[in-house]
Amino acid sequence: MKRLAFCFLIYDEIIHEELWYEYFQNVDISKYSIYIHYKTNKPLKYFDNFKLDFCCETKWGSHSLIHAHNLLFKKALDDDNYKIISLSQSCIPLKSFDYIYNFLTKDDLCHFNICPNQRGWHRAKNLIDRGILQKFIHKTSNWFILNRKIAQLVTNIDKETINKLYSDIRSAEEHYYITTIYLNNMQDNVSFTPDLALATTFTNWHNMQYKFNNPPKHVNLKNYKEISKEELSYLCNSNPLPLFGRKFLPNCIVTPDNKPLKDILITYIT
Repeated sequence: MKRLAFCFLIYDEIIHEELWYEYFQNVDISKYSIYIHYKTNKPLKYFDNFKLDFCCETKWGSHSLIHAHNLLFKKALDDDNYKIISLSQSCIPLKSFDYIYNFLTKDDLCHFNICPNQRGWHRAKNLIDRGILQKFIHKTSNWFILNRKIAQLVTNIDKETINKLYSDIRSAEEHYYITTIYLNNMQDNVSFTPDLALATTFTNWHNMQYKFNNPPKHVNLKNYKEISKEELSYLCNSNPLPLFGRKFLPNCIVTPDNKPLKDILITYIT
């Protein structure tokens, strides 16, 4: 039985823990694993037992997040998971478990939302001084999906090498994984989605082409305090992507009924 690893990188909570708890109800437990790396060890209502035994110190925007991700991925590899899903504490599922399972187990590909034409590479330009050619340096979202081969590749690089290369690079995890893949000529293992609106994990950026951003009413990244039922239905029924969504705030409501997000979303995904 192929198994999916849901790897949460959190500060202290899974914001929509109740939703995730309901999401996994009645799902065959042999089909998934859950792993949680935390910054602050605050008790969780349902998922406390899924926390890693050891978590490293982390700081937003620093290379420490590479180490935190790798701790999650190493544990997922030890438990023989087929695909490894990177999730933040504000993530929500936008498709049913069966849909996500079938989509991810039908092939052996990783999934990355990559900046087209090497846009954003300059933030990691110091890598050139350390012997890495510009053509290998790329930028992606730090919420992605790995297969076992790539997970083994990126976790086998020792911490000292990662520190030497990435310690002064902002949001280093957005460069480390994809650059490592290109350096090793393993991009054939990856399904790339340059379209922000069609990433495996949806995030609403102000400058992307998206049906509900005309014109954008937010600057940079939208944190959802509310979402219309029309937009939520659009995200849940878009085929094949996205699978997940980010930046949905704890008390997010669905308009026009002003009902809690969980109460409406669960009807789409279970």
